[in-house]
Formats: sequence, structure tokens, C-alpha cells
Amino acid sequence: MQCSARPTSCIATYPGDFAQALIALDAAVEITGESGTKSMPFAQLHKSPGRSPQIETALAPGELISGFTIEGRWPRSVYLKARDRQSYEFALASAAIALDVQDGTVRDARIALGGVATMPWRAREAEALLKGQKYDEALARRVAEAAFAGANPKKHNAFKIDLGQRVVARALQQAVTMEV
Repeated sequence: MQCSARPTSCIATYPGDFAQALIALDAAVEITGESGTKSMPFAQLHKSPGRSPQIETALAPGELISGFTIEGRWPRSVYLKARDRQSYEFALASAAIALDVQDGTVRDARIALGGVATMPWRAREAEALLKGQKYDEALARRVAEAAFAGANPKKHNAFKIDLGQRVVARALQQAVTMEV
């Protein structure tokens, strides 16, 4: 894919899978460079293309990722990916879900989306709908719709909204019903 100099003329989705899981698990990234080592929330690592699409991360020249830290507070977590082929294929839509559920009530939630934006996407509005609620299929549908409420589809990728919503709802179902 070739991008022109105009910032809105290139449409590409973030191709990885690992980042969504790290965002949903509230991971921190350790960065090492000439001035030493620093840490930051992994969710802040990737940059939106804006006027400089060549800058994809917050890494400065000479810095590299040297580690990750994940606190163990997410007893239920799921990564679900929809793709064209069973081989190693980029996600058409994916969701990483991390939940803290007690007695059927969602105490805390993280939802990260992949395959649908230029960077791994955290669905904070959808997370807010889950918190303090008893899980059921109607809630899953509302959460999935909220995760894509701000989507701006183009002519050839509008199908990703419906697909992404189904992936989120299925991943939520899997996370809620998993044995811990």
C-alpha cells in the first residue's frame, strides 16, 4: 500500500495482535535508550497518524522496547480474531477483553479492538457500560455497539462495523463464561 503526502489519503489498519492484548491487560512497556530506562502505559505507546503518519509510536530515536509488565488482576481475559483465512492472517476485526467479574456482576472491564483502526484501539465508552452491570446478551449487544459508535467507515470497509460488533459480543460471552 502506498500513502501520499496528504494525511487522510492512506487507510491502513494496525496489523498486529499482541498490542490489543497488552492494552486490555493494562500492561506497562519498559523502554530503554541512551538516557536509561523508563516505563509508560502500553496504551500510550502507539500514535495516531495525524500529519505525520511515519511516526507510529512514542519511541524516540535510539529507544527500544526492553520489557512489559502486566499486573495479575484480570482473572478473565480473551482474545478473539476474525480473519479471511486460517493461516497467519491480519485481523479483519479482533477484540481483547479483560474482565473482573464477581457474582455475575462486572466490576471492571477493558476492551481493545484490532483490525479496525490505524492503531490498537481502546473502547472506553463500551467498558463504562459494563462496569457494575450483570452480564446478559442484551448488555453484550449494547457494549458491542458502543465500541463502534464513533466508527468512520469508508466505502470498502463498512462491513467491519458489524463484524467487529459480533467479535466483541462473542469475546465478552467467552470471557464471562470462562472458568477461573
